[in-house]
Amino acid sequence: MNFKINYTILVVIAVGLLGTSGDITMTWSSPMYSKLYSNDTSINPLDEPINSNQDALIGSLINIGAIIGPFPFSLMADKFGRKLTLLCVGVPHLVAYLSFAFANSVYYFYFGRLFGGIGVGAGYALLPMYLAEISEDSNRGVISASLMVFWSFGDLLPYVIGPFLSVLVFNLILACFPLVFLILFFLFGVETPYYWLTKNREDKAEESLMYLRSLNKKDVEKELEHIRKNFKREEGMHFTDIVHNPALRKAFLISISLIALQQLGGINAIAFYLQPIFEASGSKLSSNISSVIYGIGMFFSSFIAPLVINRFGRKTLVNFSCLGTTLSLVVLGAFFYIHDSTDLSTESIFWLPLVSVISYLFFFSSGISILPWTIAAELFPTSCKQISSSSVSSSCWITSFVVTQFFNNMVALMTTAGVFWFFAAWSLFSVVFSVLFVPETKDKSFREIQDMLGS
Repeated sequence: MNFKINYTILVVIAVGLLGTSGDITMTWSSPMYSKLYSNDTSINPLDEPINSNQDALIGSLINIGAIIGPFPFSLMADKFGRKLTLLCVGVPHLVAYLSFAFANSVYYFYFGRLFGGIGVGAGYALLPMYLAEISEDSNRGVISASLMVFWSFGDLLPYVIGPFLSVLVFNLILACFPLVFLILFFLFGVETPYYWLTKNREDKAEESLMYLRSLNKKDVEKELEHIRKNFKREEGMHFTDIVHNPALRKAFLISISLIALQQLGGINAIAFYLQPIFEASGSKLSSNISSVIYGIGMFFSSFIAPLVINRFGRKTLVNFSCLGTTLSLVVLGAFFYIHDSTDLSTESIFWLPLVSVISYLFFFSSGISILPWTIAAELFPTSCKQISSSSVSSSCWITSFVVTQFFNNMVALMTTAGVFWFFAAWSLFSVVFSVLFVPETKDKSFREIQDMLGS
């Protein structure tokens, strides 16, 4: 049993490095912008500092790439298998970081951000699906939720090492993550039994299970039969059934809505504009120190969901998470209302924005961060995962693009306090949506989940 668990951990770690490689891209800009704005040629590899338009383009291209990325790679996963496709997803990240490392023109940064964004979108679509397909029903939630740990480590890394390294060294270190992923996953990764059954290769599906579970042929017979029965129920199903089948249509709407609500809660707006938020608060802590604390807080809070998901279930954690983020955003908005719109001094509560953001991260990481991806991966049959995973990932990045692109406009229109209260309202609405529509998928097979949706 210990060997089985240890081998499963090895596979999860290998594929999790792809998640880390992708999320590094999310906070990469935080230490890089100060270097690209510098007039010092020993710091800035470009001939001249970037301007605000170039800044905006570097920031937004990742979202454009992430919107596009899921669809071609999901088609590849269906045709050529999950393992080969995930290996291909690692290539854009490696190329992006190398292009940053040796850039002498802003166009290298444009290319890297767009190309890296394609990898980010593809990874967010395929990683939850891959982990769900290699897991047993009893540990599917824990394994899927472990992705948040790898994503959060990727968010943390640029904050910690970026300010202290040159552009070349910083990006070469980042390039090591997709490179190590490619090596480890090539050696230890395994194709999923679900994929082999779509190709009528039961012998390969059996080998895959034996490999994943570290068991012999006889010991995997029961699980293989369970998978085979579920798969036979899916025979004749097609991705167009998302339109025609009421249960699948409901699953699609739930998945799209839940991931959009995650982004409307403001997570990427807070992450992308973290330093300006702390600077605007007048905090005595430097924005760099606050950003490092933010990254550390996100990383350690990412362990919450994997530890408690099997105890409390998906739906309970989503509700707990969104209620907590609502409260944190209300307090953060209240601080900025006092700071910007009243004559009261906030000097004695300078610590409140940082505490509110850390609280927000704690609650965000405990549920709404990872569970929309987990639930979306659990709601659909194998035949529909190609279109469902791509649509969910693209919806995430479309919503993220809109929220981050217009964040400054929203602040100008509604004030900083109003924007945080706007995000709080969406977080509270997420609780209502979850209570009314989201099914509890803990320890449920696909057939049981479909029966719940059908009822």
